[in-house]
Amino acid sequence: MNQQIEEVEETVEQQLHWLHGLEEYIQHIKHPQQEMFADIKRALLQGNPWKIEKLIRFEIDRGPIQLTDEFIKLIMSHHTEYKEVNSRKVLRYIAHSIDDDYIRKISSWSIKWQNKANLIDHFSRGQMSSKLWMIDELQKIYPDKHLGTIAHYGGWYATIAQLIFKHFKVKQYMNLEADFGCLEIADDFNYEQQVDNWRFKSVGLDVNNVYWQENSYFKVTPINKAGEKTTLRLYPDLIINTSCEHMSENWFEKIPEGIMVCLQTNDYFSNEQHHNCVHGINEAMAKYPMKELWYHGELETAMYKRFMLIGKK
Repeated sequence: MNQQIEEVEETVEQQLHWLHGLEEYIQHIKHPQQEMFADIKRALLQGNPWKIEKLIRFEIDRGPIQLTDEFIKLIMSHHTEYKEVNSRKVLRYIAHSIDDDYIRKISSWSIKWQNKANLIDHFSRGQMSSKLWMIDELQKIYPDKHLGTIAHYGGWYATIAQLIFKHFKVKQYMNLEADFGCLEIADDFNYEQQVDNWRFKSVGLDVNNVYWQENSYFKVTPINKAGEKTTLRLYPDLIINTSCEHMSENWFEKIPEGIMVCLQTNDYFSNEQHHNCVHGINEAMAKYPMKELWYHGELETAMYKRFMLIGKK
């Protein structure tokens, strides 16, 4: 019986691993409800009885709503036979308890896209800390907050774009992604900007096949809801690539001189999806040489080191 309980707990811990990443976000922004989030995490992952009692009292004080019964079952699930704990239900509970637009966005997005909304890969502690680190350093380099036009190479679902729109002034944000299955999902996560004259738009494109013209722009062909292609000239002020370990350096070598680039890579060689890791920051600087290097540094995560370069190629 004890072995069965341990197996269930391991499964819940694995399924809700993204809680660590959201906690990283909550702490980073110094959210006034940090303690509340920590209580939820300890109740769900550890079954802490004092946190469970505190959360139930909170539900009593809040008063009954349509989801109260479900919330109580989730809060007590560590000590009951309630087997229907899943990421979407937990996110919905957190979104009702923590006043934060980004968390509400993640919750509604995960409900709509179900299993396609890969929460663990997008909101792990390493992923969140790496993206927040990038925003912090970009704020130092761009004190006026003007990033202009961004080309995000290999942006996947571009869940970080919402935080960039929040902290910076962005003219246009193009998410260039080789996996066409990601495009609609990314556009939906960034819906408000997507419907605002494509201030955000995902484009199906292998970034190794970007062809610069006149050393200042390249053409992209986004597709509208009707399936119609439109050819646009993209003049990036900043290129972001936080997925360098997934691709060769071809994309970087093609960038004209004078273009600002923010890139991240890592030393996570054991991940079979990583084909181009580096052993340290010096190797990253040699692999991606900048004429003007404005920032270089590394971030220690639980499983790997992440390296970041920001500068003018």
